[in-house]
Amino acid sequence: MTRLICCFALSAIALFADVTGKWTGTGKSTGGDGDAHNMALVMELKQTGNDITGTVTTGESGDQYALAGMLDGDVLNFKVQADDATYVVKLTVKEDTMTGEANASRGDAKMTIKLDFKRGT
Repeated sequence: MTRLICCFALSAIALFADVTGKWTGTGKSTGGDGDAHNMALVMELKQTGNDITGTVTTGESGDQYALAGMLDGDVLNFKVQADDATYVVKLTVKEDTMTGEANASRGDAKMTIKLDFKRGT
């Protein structure tokens, strides 16, 4: 019986997403001028249980920002403080892809960035 319980426990652990590693992707937003803005992004993530830490680097400037959040099933939530804005990020993990968005406010302006990432590319 103990072996059966261990097998079920290990199977359940295997079902949870593991996001540790390098993720590359793009962010797409529309500015106040109506023009679309695209940016290259790289995330380096480390997962410990449900806790996620890491960095996100912007491709254009090479600026790097720390991130910290939680993985809840297949949904990754974290925050990034970049310059004068805090980005609240929600991504859905599906195998080797993550999609979602980042929302932030800068003064009276609100922005949403659509995000798409692939593992290790």
